[in-house]
Amino acid sequence: MLNEDDLYFFADAIPHIMWVVTPGGSTTYINRWGLEYTGLPADADFDRCWELVLAADDASRVRAAWRKASRTGSSFELSCRVHRADGQRRWHCIRGQPVYRPDGRIIWWVGTATDIDDQIMLQESLRRSDQQTAETLALLERIQSAAPVALGFVDHEFRFVRANDSLAAMVDLPVAQVIGRSVAELVPAVWAQVGPYYRRVLDAGEAVRCVEVTGSAAAGSDRARSWLASYYPVRVEGEVIGVGLIAIDIAERKQAEAFRSVVMENMADGLYTLDDQGRMTSLNRAASELLGWTEAELLGKKFHDVVHFQHVDGTPFPAAQCPMFQAQSEGRPIQGHDEVYTRKDGSVFPISYSSTPLDTGPGIGGTVVVFRDITELRERQRREIEARHGQRLESLGQLSAGIAHEINTPIQFVGDNIRFLAEAYQEMLDLLQVYRDCLDLPKGEISWEERSQRAAEAEREADVDYLTAEVPAAVSQSLEGIERVASLVRAMKSFTYKDSKDRSYANLNEALTTTLTVARNEVKYVADVVLDLGELPEVLCRIGDLNQVFLNLVVNAADAMAGKDERGVIRISTRPDGPMAVISIADNGCGIPEHLQQRIFEPFFTTKEVGKGTGQGLPLARAVVVDGHGGTIEVRSTLGEGTDFTVRLPIDGNRPESP
Repeated sequence: MLNEDDLYFFADAIPHIMWVVTPGGSTTYINRWGLEYTGLPADADFDRCWELVLAADDASRVRAAWRKASRTGSSFELSCRVHRADGQRRWHCIRGQPVYRPDGRIIWWVGTATDIDDQIMLQESLRRSDQQTAETLALLERIQSAAPVALGFVDHEFRFVRANDSLAAMVDLPVAQVIGRSVAELVPAVWAQVGPYYRRVLDAGEAVRCVEVTGSAAAGSDRARSWLASYYPVRVEGEVIGVGLIAIDIAERKQAEAFRSVVMENMADGLYTLDDQGRMTSLNRAASELLGWTEAELLGKKFHDVVHFQHVDGTPFPAAQCPMFQAQSEGRPIQGHDEVYTRKDGSVFPISYSSTPLDTGPGIGGTVVVFRDITELRERQRREIEARHGQRLESLGQLSAGIAHEINTPIQFVGDNIRFLAEAYQEMLDLLQVYRDCLDLPKGEISWEERSQRAAEAEREADVDYLTAEVPAAVSQSLEGIERVASLVRAMKSFTYKDSKDRSYANLNEALTTTLTVARNEVKYVADVVLDLGELPEVLCRIGDLNQVFLNLVVNAADAMAGKDERGVIRISTRPDGPMAVISIADNGCGIPEHLQQRIFEPFFTTKEVGKGTGQGLPLARAVVVDGHGGTIEVRSTLGEGTDFTVRLPIDGNRPESP
């Protein structure tokens, strides 16, 4: 039987801290390992040792546990940190166990402290690892669920083991109803297409990438879908355990491609695309027909060198000066109307075009050009110019009687004055001859008195005083009449000026004055004209067209006076208004009924009697002002009070942007 010394020997030999406490709570023994581990001296006050080797909060917990155990007689266990002799503080598991006498009384308590710091560190590390793994798996689950592409895992029986929300949406089912079902059951319409890919992955362990699949994506659905799918072997320890599926819905892309194909092939305008080096990358049907080249013939070639290498006048120019490349170099759309393209047969044709940079993300990746053949447009413009010129001549024809009268009146009094001057000239010539005869007679034959009488008689017959007063007046009147005729001729020449497509800066006040000169005979018998011409800058326009507009409005104003008992008034005013020139031609005539004001600009509509109006004046005015010059023409009229036409024209020729 072991005695007490043997017990202490064994206690000193174990690598754990051990101590003995009496039932009263006094520590009577600490083994050698405990003294060496904590660095306590052999003669230390064991009752205060816990304050020395434990942190304050841990020491209080240990004392509380001993007190409770002493009251209840039950063992206890807790973890706390113990200061080691080298200064480290390590976790220990402290246990207290009562020792009983045969009669059941406790004779002492045995305590042990086992170093568990490495275990706790390992457990903490495992806990953190488990937490990180769980968080990573949760993150992967969320990423997979929210991924915009379909993700899934299929086992050897072709049944879905995993599927994300995007894949479930493709078959119009929740994820829970996808798991466990076979691919053939979920997408029977495409199983014949995709089945061989799954088998190839499982049998050969090879991935099948980027396969385009088209068909119904859901059982019972008649809606055709398209997606791009890839199939990958999933291995565990080298063995293929299933197929990983990645699918991207490309239905919208297919629709966009179909739409692009329809647009490219059916649009009336030519369209082609260039890369960043000016090489052609695509050409639509209309462009091929217009140019005479096929897409294959131009693909990869520099478009400028083949098709767009010359100016309108035929002179060549380098690609660096090509205006279509400005879209790419400046990064903005460019439009033009004065270029020509060369067909495959060498002929050229005029075009209008828009060139737009193709933005590919990191930079400008090329250019998209849309163009159209404007040969017919140019011809139509030429015919329109001819028609407008002809209409001006027609208007002059309608005014010809009045113009003839305006010319005839000054011509008549010029002719009368010239006849009077011829007679006066003859009388003065006769008087001069008498003077010469009186001066050339030999001296002595006729007396000076008789000579004076002859001269006085000739002067009375010639009426010199009358001629002295009337001849200058006749000359002045003749010059005035000639100037009136000349002004009419100048006005007619200006009015009948044949416009071209080019615009130039012109004085609108002068144009209005010219128009009044041409229309004077139409106006002077029915109305007085009041001019209020402001200080207008010259306006970029086609002045011949505007002359026709002004004439139509003035003649309409004069016609509006028909039936009035008194002379009317036509007020013509001009003023600048910011970037616009404003011209107002108003009358106090009969006015236009309100229900007809919206129709007066319709072709062939007229309120005048048959044979008086053609219904073309106001439609022409609107076409010239609005379409030809980017301006506006408005009418305000009150029945019985008069009408006011207001024309607004951009001074610099550019249509102002809407606010």
